[in-house]
Amino acid sequence: MSYVSSFEILAQNLVPTDLIPSGPQNPFLVQGYFVQVSLISGSSAKFNVIFEETTKFTQGLGKDALQAQVINADGEVELYDKFFASTGNGYLGQQITFGQTLIYGVQCIPGLVGADVDAKKLPQAGTGWRGTVRIEGASRGELLATATQRLVYYTGPNPLKDHVITACVYGVPAASTTAV
Repeated sequence: MSYVSSFEILAQNLVPTDLIPSGPQNPFLVQGYFVQVSLISGSSAKFNVIFEETTKFTQGLGKDALQAQVINADGEVELYDKFFASTGNGYLGQQITFGQTLIYGVQCIPGLVGADVDAKKLPQAGTGWRGTVRIEGASRGELLATATQRLVYYTGPNPLKDHVITACVYGVPAASTTAV
């Protein structure tokens, strides 16, 4: 069985800065992708969460600006530094036990590459990645997965000093497929 959804990870002005006259507020958006995985049958399962990005995460600010994290079964955030460690981008060799819920997320953090204090590092006032996510390895009906995009709008590109304007979360359509 394979679970598939699309994803979009962004760090950019809402409107490209060269299209808007100076003066009006142009919020800076940080959008991450998160997938919540629960084991609903069986005692444990192993699986992979694989990201297929159209440019292999090479455009814009590149891989160095991305932060992968896991929110474990205790609700604690753990940074995941193995996201790009193999030929398959993502969370490989994951394990979950019955009743647990784990959340896997990826987001762009402009400060990881200095783009929060130097807006010239942001190509076209923003950067982004798009593609699909697959969850593979578990038997049909073992996992329940829910994908979301989480967005935070700031007054500028530095989340450490700029103010939050608003935030929202929305579900991402997904499909479940079986191997042929």
